[in-house]
Amino acid sequence: MRYGKSCSWIVIGLCVFAGGGCGKKASQQIGHGRFEGPVYHNDYLAFEITIPAEWSIQDRETARKMMRTGEKMMAGGDADVQAALEAGESRTVNLFTAFKYPYGSPVEHNPSINCVAEGVSHLPGIRTGGDYLFHAKRLLQAGQVRFAFPREVYTETVGGVEFHVLAAELLLPTKTVKQEYFATVRKGYTLLLILAYSTDEEKAALRSILDTVKFTPQQ
Repeated sequence: MRYGKSCSWIVIGLCVFAGGGCGKKASQQIGHGRFEGPVYHNDYLAFEITIPAEWSIQDRETARKMMRTGEKMMAGGDADVQAALEAGESRTVNLFTAFKYPYGSPVEHNPSINCVAEGVSHLPGIRTGGDYLFHAKRLLQAGQVRFAFPREVYTETVGGVEFHVLAAELLLPTKTVKQEYFATVRKGYTLLLILAYSTDEEKAALRSILDTVKFTPQQ
């Protein structure tokens, strides 16, 4: 069996916008949130989500290293793409990453969910998740990793909040990894939930996690 590195790490910490903005880093403003048992809470963004207890939560340092690896693979030596990814880091927080199996386990597939927040308050044209995903898609297309997009961006309600959704397929030499990017704008940040899977069963498991999302009214 091949090691099940689900390849979602290619987009962990996705930073769409380069340059711009002063003030606090995103991590200083919104924090990383916290887990109370299997439930992740983020008070600033006023939401929670429950991760199955048997899933593996990636520690922050490993997630940071995975983000760096993903950036280099996406850029593929393209200096402009690399610069865009690096420039957005101060406004981006990788809130959590969870895999069904510990990262590197000897499994064919390892579905995952990644939660990211990127500051967009300095960009008045980003009002919805759809606005954000327009640019995210262009970034993915500009990178050196091959992606296909089977449908146009659409909307879906998660926890009573409207998200825009970008479906993507990561085309690898030996398999295709399917991804869904759920994006919504809250309090000057795009909240992004990224699902990565290879089978319908894995997709169903990830969608059941999305069903646990709860939001409280924004202040």
